[in-house]
Amino acid sequence: MSRRAATLLVAVCALTLLATFWLFRRSAAAPEVAVAAETEAVETTAAPVRVRWTARLHLPAELRLEVEEAEVESAGEPAARLVALVDALLAARPAAPRSPLFPTGVRARKVLLGADGTAYVDLAAEEGGEPPGAGSTEELLRVYGVVHTVLDNLPEAERVVLLWNGVQRPSLGGHVDTGHALRWRPELAAP
Repeated sequence: MSRRAATLLVAVCALTLLATFWLFRRSAAAPEVAVAAETEAVETTAAPVRVRWTARLHLPAELRLEVEEAEVESAGEPAARLVALVDALLAARPAAPRSPLFPTGVRARKVLLGADGTAYVDLAAEEGGEPPGAGSTEELLRVYGVVHTVLDNLPEAERVVLLWNGVQRPSLGGHVDTGHALRWRPELAAP
């Protein structure tokens, strides 16, 4: 065998070995990628971590809003805290002199937190229809009970838009302007 033929044979063998090694290594790496992808999918579908926290609910008490604390459980992100907060506020049945925000039968249809800091709270009667009737002071305390509770407990929220059955109404009962985003009113907070 000539020197040239021997060199050519060694080169072909070396290339064959490299190609085999490369193919073996590539096929061995593929299952690891698939396992990693499956692991990620399992991790992202895990239930969110729930936390217990103390909410400050602003409830009507004569001519002002008074704070009553309540234990609330929710996921930790702001949107989940907002939903749990509004549910706790509507479910609160305090002792006198405080009163519930609404009579029974009012629920949150949808609660959202916008990226701009606007919290949207959509309320509805369980049987549908109009908001429960109220005098001017009672309506004022109901509206701002929602606003103060959201703003006091959720630092991410800067304003509240109140809706009824998915519509932002000029007023819930004809006394308080709810046709725009609402902010904190310090004169309504009890000293």
